[in-house]
Amino acid sequence: MRTVAILNSYNLPGRSGRQTRRVQEFVQALSEEGWEEGRNLNVVLVDCEDPRETHETAGRLAAEGVDLFHAVGTPNAVAVITAIGGEIPVVYYGAHPEGIGDDACRSANVTGEILALPFTSSYKRFRLLRRFLPRVTRVWTPFYEETVFVRPRMREIHRAARDRAGRRVWLRGEEEEVGFQTLAGISYVIDVRYRELVYSGADELERALDEADANDGVIMPYNESFHCPGALETLLRVSRERRIPLIWNNNTQVTTIGALSGVGADFAKLGRVCGRTAAAILGGAHPRDLPRRLHDDQLAWINLDVAGHMGLDLDESALGGFDQKVQDGSDAICM
Repeated sequence: MRTVAILNSYNLPGRSGRQTRRVQEFVQALSEEGWEEGRNLNVVLVDCEDPRETHETAGRLAAEGVDLFHAVGTPNAVAVITAIGGEIPVVYYGAHPEGIGDDACRSANVTGEILALPFTSSYKRFRLLRRFLPRVTRVWTPFYEETVFVRPRMREIHRAARDRAGRRVWLRGEEEEVGFQTLAGISYVIDVRYRELVYSGADELERALDEADANDGVIMPYNESFHCPGALETLLRVSRERRIPLIWNNNTQVTTIGALSGVGADFAKLGRVCGRTAAAILGGAHPRDLPRRLHDDQLAWINLDVAGHMGLDLDESALGGFDQKVQDGSDAICM
């Protein structure tokens, strides 16, 4: 009996990893390749949003005996790689904006799929924002500081940037040093202004979002916000109460619980691809012989109920950029 441990994050509230298509497709792909759970395979699923806890759990599981780890997202991948060293194979998928986490994932025992963050991978794709919401002139992008995506220099400049009351402030991409220069750059190209925040908790995030203006702004978080307790709920509530569009970068499923739209990778497809890779490794292949690949597929979903609530009059041209149109409370798919 072989053992595979799945380190999973980004579940919608009230959902478990077993209910997500990414985990289901991973397990199904293993089964199709001859590794059937309960017969010759033991699957250990860990749902966790705290990378530090994931690191500790990975170390414990490695000591107990795991043949392969599957990590969902770069924070989980880095957590497991740094916890277990270079012996046990790791199959992951995750993004590496500006190279973040890439060195760790280059280890000889690691392979998987590199996400291109399709919405912000280039200014040409980012122009969807202006076609969809032409009135937007400012993009408000918050980052939770307790993940690998906030590098030491980014943390330093944001901790230094406080108002007279000692509160965190938004940095202006066109005038100040920011953590993600690439985002500031593509925002400039499409003629919007990039605003960046690093926050330490949901209360601090909510207080900072008071500055965002519904008349010309859009809130654009990333998946690391799932790692902060209460941040997802705060972003959804502020967006709905103040009618500020919320566009989630690299996550489509959040549209089913109140985001206006989400643009990202196909997590279900990634689960299936990684399942096949894991099966090959269990069958004797070595990760170094299965190079990481770039996954640049893009899905874009929009919530029509939210669009109506915000008074957005979207014609067929604007809606044509979306693959799926959902409504509040859709039991659609937890990717």
